[in-house]
Amino acid sequence: MTEHADPLLTAFAAVLRHHRRAAGFTQEGLAHEVGLSPRYISLLETCRHQPSLGTMADIADVLGLPLAQMIAEAEAEVEGEVGGDQVAGDASGRIAKD
Repeated sequence: MTEHADPLLTAFAAVLRHHRRAAGFTQEGLAHEVGLSPRYISLLETCRHQPSLGTMADIADVLGLPLAQMIAEAEAEVEGEVGGDQVAGDASGRIAKD
């Protein structure tokens, strides 16, 4: 990830990567399901590209998650509720370190 990436973008990238892996998708598999290129998913996960709201919603839908949950997890990580780059949501929507 880039050193100067926006903290929320960095956190969203970590949330995306975690949920993609938890759902059993490779970058290529997720890209295919969402209708994006694998390179684009890689760019999102490495903070080299900022997704549009529509793209974020499409990804969340394929992952079977509400977009609001993914955003809340990213915001919580930015606010210091957890550290590291692997997060997991529980039923309350709070996140915990793997």
